[in-house]
Amino acid sequence: MIIGLAGCNSNKSEKAGEVEDKQIVDPVLAELDAINQKIKADTLNADLYEERAEFYYKNKQINEAFKDIRKALSIDSSYSNYYVTLSDIYLEMGKLKNTIIALDRAVELDSKNQDAWLRLAEMSIVFNEYNKALGYIDRAMKIDDMNPKPYFLRGQVMLETGDTIHAISNFQKTIEVDQDFFDAQYQLGLLYLGKKNSLAVDYFNNALNIDPNSLEAKYYLGMYYQETGDYEKAINIYQSILEKSPDYVFATYNIGYINLVYLENYDEAIEFFTKAIGQHPDYIDAIYNRGLSYEMKKDAMSSKRDYKKVLELRPNYQKAVDGLNRVDEYLSGK
Repeated sequence: MIIGLAGCNSNKSEKAGEVEDKQIVDPVLAELDAINQKIKADTLNADLYEERAEFYYKNKQINEAFKDIRKALSIDSSYSNYYVTLSDIYLEMGKLKNTIIALDRAVELDSKNQDAWLRLAEMSIVFNEYNKALGYIDRAMKIDDMNPKPYFLRGQVMLETGDTIHAISNFQKTIEVDQDFFDAQYQLGLLYLGKKNSLAVDYFNNALNIDPNSLEAKYYLGMYYQETGDYEKAINIYQSILEKSPDYVFATYNIGYINLVYLENYDEAIEFFTKAIGQHPDYIDAIYNRGLSYEMKKDAMSSKRDYKKVLELRPNYQKAVDGLNRVDEYLSGK
């Protein structure tokens, strides 16, 4: 009897050990716990409060982040980087004026704080203060001209002011410095898409090599093929997007559009426009084009229903007015 009980306890111990070995520690909580332990051991270390503030910021706990960066500043208000962290938190809180005040304080304390200059440039771009932004970018470049971000921000300014030639050259300089700079590759793809230039394919593929999960880069790659007449390749790309994200409505709509306008496969067009409408019931272009697809099939009643729906949503939509007039003439036998 005693042996039996010992054996039973031994098995329980082994099973408990197995369960313990299989426990999964949440890495986010483990990171926070590690920071908390360091703070507990050194309660007057401002760097540790900033570290925890950045952790909370990264994990969208903005109020907690704000408390910690304020604690860091109460211990040491002379360190420029703390104000950069504070500016990020203010920006997330939507306090734009406070964001700029924090950044101004950061560069006042350290005129070589490149991150602060670049954030000031970004804020100036937000407010369409492009000359001011360029001044901040120049300050940042003097600190480190091998950082790709100043070139990218200058490209953004050029793009927003209509200077696409210099936008392209700055985005290209960005990837000369860092070929893995996704946003520059993506922007170059968009710019060459606008020109229907095959370089768009290279830049979108480069972007996808950096971030294979970017549905936007894949979508605009599909748009390039659609705009340049390779409809089969465009549809294949849109379908691959929908395999990953069935609710990506623009891919659904574009398959319908290609079938309607270029391939004249009206049943296919109706199927995809219907799916797009199912995802967004007020998608006016999808409703109108489904109506046009029905009209091309001589299904006048279904076409009329869609045109009327468009006009309920947007009374002055001229294409729907014209379509409704055409259908009414067809139904009246004129």
